[in-house]
Amino acid sequence: MTKLPPSAVQAISRMPALLRYWRWRHGLSGALPGLALAALGLVQSLAWAAALGLTLAAAGFALGWRYAGQRFAHYRAELHESEGVVLYSGVWWRSEVWVPTARLQHLDVSQGPLDRRWGMASLSLHTAGSHDHQVSVHGLPLAEAHALREHLLPRQAPELEHEHE
Repeated sequence: MTKLPPSAVQAISRMPALLRYWRWRHGLSGALPGLALAALGLVQSLAWAAALGLTLAAAGFALGWRYAGQRFAHYRAELHESEGVVLYSGVWWRSEVWVPTARLQHLDVSQGPLDRRWGMASLSLHTAGSHDHQVSVHGLPLAEAHALREHLLPRQAPELEHEHE
């Protein structure tokens, strides 16, 4: 790929709500094994198992919370004008995914319940001819997700538009 001038690269914004979502998601996921042990300890009347489970749940929640912060810090996307999108992610194993505009087949904007609550959306970029046939950019403001989709959609040449009339 040729080096683009800095003005042709535009950062794609992400919402702070994405960090909040990831913190709760990873925090609760980290706490689940400890909560299961605590519940087992309560059912079996084993005070030491309940105490150990609660300690592990608190530690798991804290580790998940910290991991989410690091994941958010390393997660970003850039729009390279007329060339494509680059998505950077990863905490331990970092990745840089390049999605050329020429490879785009279709684009989807989606929202889950929490995304709707916080005004976020994900833009899924579906590609042709690669092992990663779909890449998603998470945590976009809804209006920006739609604008980015419209910007990346292939345009018909003017002479082709008149042929169909």
